[in-house]
Amino acid sequence: MTELNDNTPVFCAAEIPPDLLNEFFLIANNAPEFAAEGVDDVGVLISATDIPSITQPTKPPVPPQTSFPFLDKTPEEVWDFAQEKLGGRILNRVLAILDEGTLRDKTCLLVTRWENPPEGEEGQLLKVRSRFVDALVVCNLRNLGIGGDEHFRGLFGGS
Repeated sequence: MTELNDNTPVFCAAEIPPDLLNEFFLIANNAPEFAAEGVDDVGVLISATDIPSITQPTKPPVPPQTSFPFLDKTPEEVWDFAQEKLGGRILNRVLAILDEGTLRDKTCLLVTRWENPPEGEEGQLLKVRSRFVDALVVCNLRNLGIGGDEHFRGLFGGS
């Protein structure tokens, strides 16, 4: 996959150090499911609000980040940005967020819209924490329409 429209967007809602950002993309892009297919470019770091300036998937080594435009944004704010700005250019049915939890335990937050929400939860986002190795695999399944939210919830017990 080398086209951006085949990639899952990855946002930083915290100041993620370069070594941790590299670790995320190294582990996530080299998950066994991708390695078996020879695929190593399924995520793209959204490091600017000027989306046309983002021209290729992100692979280690990740250039040092000079700014974090999504610093301290809520998952809902990041989701709204992705829905408004990424549509058609980069897949946006699910996204990954590196946040304060990433700094604590090397997990990331996966965010998607519920397809079949429980009564009273209509319009809510489904958010789950994921290990780096699983993150882009699960996002790719969802973005490509292979897995629905049942699959997403079933793997991680999302809320």
